[in-house]
Amino acid sequence: MTTLLHEALQWWRGGDLLMPVMFLVAVVLYAILAERTLVLWGLRRRQRTDDVLSVMRDHHAAAGDQRWRAFAAQYVGLSEAEQLSRGFALTRALTTCLPLLGLMGTVTGMIATFGHLGVVGGRGGMIAGQASAGIGLALTATQYGMALAIPAVGWDWLLARRAAAIALHRELVVRGAHDADEQEGEP
Repeated sequence: MTTLLHEALQWWRGGDLLMPVMFLVAVVLYAILAERTLVLWGLRRRQRTDDVLSVMRDHHAAAGDQRWRAFAAQYVGLSEAEQLSRGFALTRALTTCLPLLGLMGTVTGMIATFGHLGVVGGRGGMIAGQASAGIGLALTATQYGMALAIPAVGWDWLLARRAAAIALHRELVVRGAHDADEQEGEP
């Protein structure tokens, strides 16, 4: 337990403000990714009856007009893609911020380490030990930024593929609605 607490305190000391900001960005990022996962794969993703599809099935529209059907299918697909990909721009921005925040922590730590080396003077062994500890702590910020961002990139990619597949499916359903109705015996 004390080792875990010591590691957490060492991570937190990477910057007075930087590490809490990085932690907050990671929490927001992963909360959005979890919400999008629930929408795309979870309980909230149910088969909806689209207005255009219901109009076509009720024969209120020109079901035989292929140009209108293609337009309706494209509209439904784009509408679905827009709704399902909500939040992806924010997740990509936050994912980009994490390594950059880590890099900022590294640069800040390196500046502090080299500033300390210039002040201390000529105590050789002690200076080398302090410098290596300071550089190691500075590089930890970049490591955490990258470690938090890399899984988010993969997760975001999977969600984007799922949203595109669902939108394409909806477009194909609308495009083929009249054909399905004819196979069921309806005109």
